[in-house]
Amino acid sequence: MIAAFALFGLFITLFTIEFHDQFFSYQLFYLIPHLYIIPVILVALWYPKRGLQITVLIIGALIILTVVLYLRGISFDPVLSLFNAGLDIMIFVAVALYAKDRKLVDQVFLEFLERSGIRESDLKSMYEARGRARITFEGDFEEVIHALQSTDEDAREEAVRALGELNDPRAVNPLILALKDENRYVRREAAKSLGRIGDEKAIPALIEALKDEDRYGREGAAEGLAEMKEKAFSPLLHSLSNNDWHVRMGALIALRIIGDRNAIPKIIDALQDENRFVRREAAKSLGRIGDERVIEPLTRALKDEDTSVRMRAVSALAKFSRDDVIDTLIGALDDNDSGVRLRAVQALEEINDPRGIEALGNGLRIEQKV
Repeated sequence: MIAAFALFGLFITLFTIEFHDQFFSYQLFYLIPHLYIIPVILVALWYPKRGLQITVLIIGALIILTVVLYLRGISFDPVLSLFNAGLDIMIFVAVALYAKDRKLVDQVFLEFLERSGIRESDLKSMYEARGRARITFEGDFEEVIHALQSTDEDAREEAVRALGELNDPRAVNPLILALKDENRYVRREAAKSLGRIGDEKAIPALIEALKDEDRYGREGAAEGLAEMKEKAFSPLLHSLSNNDWHVRMGALIALRIIGDRNAIPKIIDALQDENRFVRREAAKSLGRIGDERVIEPLTRALKDEDTSVRMRAVSALAKFSRDDVIDTLIGALDDNDSGVRLRAVQALEEINDPRGIEALGNGLRIEQKV
């Protein structure tokens, strides 16, 4: 399918160059770059690790095409050419980057929306995973294990995923070794597969994997630990005192996914962590799994020096409609950061208490600061 679309675009390109006069070529040239959008998007989505490279090749081809046409006496308005080609190049790069590291792009976009005052509930499920080509293993367990030694990164990634689906205890040790793979996607899937298998001996390795230099690896380790639920609960609580802040942050993410309220006291303590990313995850976790015990510590978190911590504290407090919470949120309308103020507005609208509506009805101090 990719080849068919690419060949069609190439045919139109050659047809334009060889068989028509300058006027016709001038009219058709601006259509040509758009013909390559479909194959590039398909490559980026189906083969995400190759998407960016293909994009670079396509951009190079467009430049060569422009030069060839110029040498044949067909010239174009440079401003209009740049505008048309620029739009396509932006689409190419955006799709390729999204497919190559879609979680990173999603996170940046969601952070931007959150800073703009969009409700957290509105951010859920904004993106769904795209389908991608996968390698199918039709052999036995040993054949899958052998694939872990492949030089093909996609083969290793699919092998560790398959081992999790097989749920064979013999896969635990090979998967633990795969947590050190040079490819971040392999490390992530290995961690998630260990979580699906649920063998407790993998917990120390998964906690160590929370130190992964790549965010994908750390997220996979957190998801794997969360998959083990009560088996990993005590080790995760202990990890909140680890010297590495990546481990503390990952432990909070895993505890949030598990959702056990027995973790609340330890998570409250994490609001005082020296690292702002840890404090941010602590505030988010308290809002997700907390009860009324979290109101006071979240109120104190509204004085945190970090904007993202305060913003998540406001989002967490929005889940309660107590009088003292409403007073706190009204006070947050005076925060020196516009994102926090806008999130407080959203929170008061969600609660829909008369005092909050009255505070919003004034609106002057918000408009003066936004």
